[in-house]
Amino acid sequence: MIKVSDNARVEFTKLLGTEGRGPQHFVRVGVKGGGCSGLSYDLVFDDKMNDGDKVFEDNGVKVVVDKKSLLYLLGTTLEFSNSNERARRRPKPH
Repeated sequence: MIKVSDNARVEFTKLLGTEGRGPQHFVRVGVKGGGCSGLSYDLVFDDKMNDGDKVFEDNGVKVVVDKKSLLYLLGTTLEFSNSNERARRRPKPH
């Protein structure tokens, strides 16, 4: 299962509207080679299903994962965090 946090749901909904995408679009999550650990995550909006795709729906968000990425992503929760906002709220050292 892949879960979607409340914050991520709000951001996905906002971005879908901003980009003019319709209800047929979903979040596609994948893993590809690269990054510090040798893997990096890929997250895009898509409207085309591929053979072997696995579909999850959580918190009103449809998430699709390709067959190769599934083993790496099972049990994942998609979360959104705005690092700029967190930096503004962080207490300043004295």
